[in-house]
Formats: sequence, C-alpha cells, structure tokens
Amino acid sequence: MSNGGAPAGGRAGHGGSGSSSSNSGSRTLHVPMLARVEGEAAMHVVVYDGRVSEVELRIFEPPRFFEALLRGRAFTEPPDITARICGICPVAYQMSACQAIEDACGATVPQPLQDLRRLLYCGEWIESHALHIYLLHAPDFLGYSSAIDLARDRRDLVERGLRLKKAGNTIMTVIGGRSIHPVNVRVGGFYRLPTAEELRGLRATLADALPDALATVELVAGFGFPDFTHD
Repeated sequence: MSNGGAPAGGRAGHGGSGSSSSNSGSRTLHVPMLARVEGEAAMHVVVYDGRVSEVELRIFEPPRFFEALLRGRAFTEPPDITARICGICPVAYQMSACQAIEDACGATVPQPLQDLRRLLYCGEWIESHALHIYLLHAPDFLGYSSAIDLARDRRDLVERGLRLKKAGNTIMTVIGGRSIHPVNVRVGGFYRLPTAEELRGLRATLADALPDALATVELVAGFGFPDFTHD
C-alpha cells in the first residue's frame, strides 16, 4: 500500500464516484475524488482472482501559494492570512505564523498567554476530532454510507458528536473571537483577553462535554480496525 501523505486536516472516508475495468481475472477500481475527506484524495484498487493485490490512497493538496501571498505584508498580517488555509484547523496555521515571527524577533510570550493559546488549540482539536470521528469515520466502521444514514438509526451518536463539536467551537469563540478563522490571535498574544466570567462559562461547557468524551472513547475502542503496516 502506498500513501501520498495527508496535509494537516486531511482525513479519508469513502464516497465519491469513479470507474472500474476488468481483464482476464483482474479488476481495477479508480476513484479520482473521495467525498468524505478534509482535503483532496483519490483511491486506486486492483483485485486479482478475487483478492486485493494493490491499493493506493493518494491524499494531496494543490498549491495555494500562501508563501507568495505573505511577501511584502506587515508582520501583523500572517496570523489572519494563514488562518484561511483551513476552516477546520486554522489555529495550527495561526500559531505557526505567530511562533515563527516571535522566534525571528527573539520575543518570549508569557506563560499565561501560552496557556490560553494551548486552550485555543484544545478547542480546535475537540471540534476537529469530533467531526472526524462521528461524521467522517464512524459511518464507515458501523456500516453506513454517511452520517445522515447513521442518524436515521443512531441519532444519539450523531447528536453526541455535534455536542462535542459545539463544545470545541465554544472554546474557539471565547478565546479566538469566532469558531472559524479566529480573529483574536496576534503576534505576541491576543487582541483581547477573555473575562473571568467567560472562562467560568467554559468550565461549565467542558464539564457537560466530559461524559460525551468518555462515551466517545468507549465507542471508538469497539471499532474493528484492520491490521495495517505502512510501507
């Protein structure tokens, strides 16, 4: 098996349309575009005498030339520009931009601000992983073609995933200003710090999400993962 390597946020599911051909006992299936992937992906499968003899999963990302977009910009702009690379994981790009500039300038961010950055990152991880588990991959493991089909029989699972995603989005909104492409991140820290009342509200949100998180661990532990060895 060969894997082209996934970009940040790139995750595979099934879906999409493709073509197949057969010749003297062999069959080839080619899906040029997988539908349930954060990013771009294709799959090529060869079956010979009823057995899979070759599988290629290609996860790729066309160039978007953000490096060129950043040339000539003020040092304050990269965090907001790079956030647009991905709507699911913008914090990863914002933090990379901030840390690169801070490192170049020899600036050290105080620990309390580092802790808030870490909390913002956790919000992104929660919402991204909830999307990944419940909407992209759980349908595959449980035998459904999509999360919509899964919801018809197991509405409780999909609603749990949406609650977890909402909890992550709430953290990103409080710390980052909004849940998609946060606007509160800047070189050196944040434009605005959350109030004590806002942080107390997050504590209640996370306490409510904890049972859903533990139930998610139990759910995923029961998935039948195939044996896999990377070339």
